Amino acid sequence: MKFEKAKKFFYGLKVARTALVCVLGVPMFFVFSEVPANFIGGFLRVDPSYTGGLVAEEIVDPIGNAGERGGLVRYTVHQPVTGARWQKSAEYWQVVFDFNGAPAKKQETVYIAADNMAESARPWNFALKIDGGQGKVYDSKGALICAAEVYPLNGGEQVKARIPLQDKRLQALLGSKKTWHCIELGGESGGTCKTGGRAAPIEARMAAQKKKNGQADDDEAFVERVKKIYEGAANNSGASDSSATDDGDPMAAINAALQKYEQKIKENPNDYISLANYGSWLAKKGGESSALKAMKLVKDAYVYLDKAAELCAGKEGEIEVLMNRASVSASVPEMVFKKSEVGANDFTKAASLSDNKVLKAYCHVMAYECYKKCNKESKAFLALQEAKKALE
Repeated sequence: MKFEKAKKFFYGLKVARTALVCVLGVPMFFVFSEVPANFIGGFLRVDPSYTGGLVAEEIVDPIGNAGERGGLVRYTVHQPVTGARWQKSAEYWQVVFDFNGAPAKKQETVYIAADNMAESARPWNFALKIDGGQGKVYDSKGALICAAEVYPLNGGEQVKARIPLQDKRLQALLGSKKTWHCIELGGESGGTCKTGGRAAPIEARMAAQKKKNGQADDDEAFVERVKKIYEGAANNSGASDSSATDDGDPMAAINAALQKYEQKIKENPNDYISLANYGSWLAKKGGESSALKAMKLVKDAYVYLDKAAELCAGKEGEIEVLMNRASVSASVPEMVFKKSEVGANDFTKAASLSDNKVLKAYCHVMAYECYKKCNKESKAFLALQEAKKALE
């Protein structure tokens, strides 16, 4: 039993080293191809009135089902916007639903109460109902007040809803310091709401919260810390491919590795470990080639990486194969190859197969970065939460 645990531990270190070599072998033209967009984006500042207003409150896993397919990962309440230009409504209030994949039942109802409004026959003042991409706002008596703007994004993984504030009853929300929200999904309570009322409501302040200003910096610092911990574990493992540590001509080291794995594949075409390593080294060869040649090499690399992933499913060595393909997917530019989501899914699967908390945390932060690259904000947020849990 102790031998098996030790075997798993050292195998985990070998996987760590393999993935590290892949990441450190990122082709430089791939890196620089992403720089212009990131550089320009750093100088762009969009007025909050265009994007929904300043964030007032973010509630993570509001009804306790974030880990489920289609579960609600995050519910965001924005500060009401007034005097917005070039928008459908000059005054509006935005709330955002972020799901773990598009929910099967695409219905959301939020019962809303405000601290400056008297309770009516029911313990809520308004209800926002979204069904099939259409939104409506009702008063506490069930009478329709107005239509709401609804914007499903990323295939329904995120839903933004804007409540116009032209009606005098809704304008009262502008003077509210706090609101309470009760969420029902798919016409069911989700363990939070009771029919016709609210139980365990979510409290949301209406003013922008200063404490959230540094959240992005804190997240990035956490990501970098996890990477350093992982890199240290990988470098101390001593389990590396000798060709990966060649201090001579980089192309000579790459060609030596390709020859080695090519021979293994000839001996056994179904050797998925060798197929994965061969694919990774092909991608690294692109870093020492012209842009056009590099694109062809990466395309060829995925032939081997995809075949390896197909053959290894449920078998020993699956983590190593997944880490190879995931690391390449994280390295190549999304605008060219569209592989970030593939990488994120591979990292997530590898994390689920490992008991090593450092490897799990690393996989989740890499999945976070991959999801960010392909604009899967809800999944990125969830991956980051999983990384934090792994190191608790």
